[in-house]
Amino acid sequence: MSKGWEFVPDERLGIALPQLAQDWSLYSRDEQALMIETWERVKARIPDRVQVLEAVINEKQLLASQEDDWDTVCDLYEKIYEIASIINDLNIWKNVEQYLSHQEQHTAGISEEHTNREK
Repeated sequence: MSKGWEFVPDERLGIALPQLAQDWSLYSRDEQALMIETWERVKARIPDRVQVLEAVINEKQLLASQEDDWDTVCDLYEKIYEIASIINDLNIWKNVEQYLSHQEQHTAGISEEHTNREK
């Protein structure tokens, strides 16, 4: 983690997750922008990963529907639940949005000042 942050592969999820050495706001604007760019590339692969996992679930459901042995059916559904949990976690990560915390100084324009005075 020479830059103070990195994206570490998560074996369970099949994607790389951010690992920060310090609070987000302590990184420079350029570092934040680079991390966001990297994260957006990772997030773009999540739907494909979910699709692969959903196909595995469908296969296991088909096997379970054709299986006569109850213990095997239970094992298949346990695997289905594990995969569904991974999909849930991936969807949570997919919805994570990060923004630059070092915004440009904003000065109110004339129309904004007028609007604020009327309040």
